[in-house]
Amino acid sequence: MATVEKSDGNLPTYDQVNNLCKEIFDDTISQQPYQHMEAVKWNTNIVESITQGLVGLNPYFKYCVSIIIMQAGLGAGLNVASTCYWDRHTDASYSIKWETKSVVAVCTIFAVNYATRT
Repeated sequence: MATVEKSDGNLPTYDQVNNLCKEIFDDTISQQPYQHMEAVKWNTNIVESITQGLVGLNPYFKYCVSIIIMQAGLGAGLNVASTCYWDRHTDASYSIKWETKSVVAVCTIFAVNYATRT
C-alpha cells in the first residue's frame, strides 16, 4: 500500500494524487512486460489501491477511479476525454499518465465532495 499524506479537509492536490498513483503503478507493474491476463489483475489491484489511498487522503469525497492499461510500442493511439457537471469549487477530476517501455496506463479520477451536500 502506498504511503499517503493526509489532507486538511480540502480537495486532494494534483501532486498528492499524482504521487499516490505513480507509486502504486510502480509497485504493481514496475518494469514487467505487458501481458493481457496480467493487465486485468493489475487493473483491479491498482483501482482498489488508489481508491483506498484517496480515502486515506480525504474520506469526505466519493471517488470514481478508472484505469486503461495497454501495450506500448505498437503504434496504437489512445484518446481519453471526460466531461463533468458539478460544483467546481468542491469537486475535481484528475488524469494521470504512467508508462514504461512496454506498458501505458491512464488513470482518470473523479472526486465529488458529499460532506457539503444537503
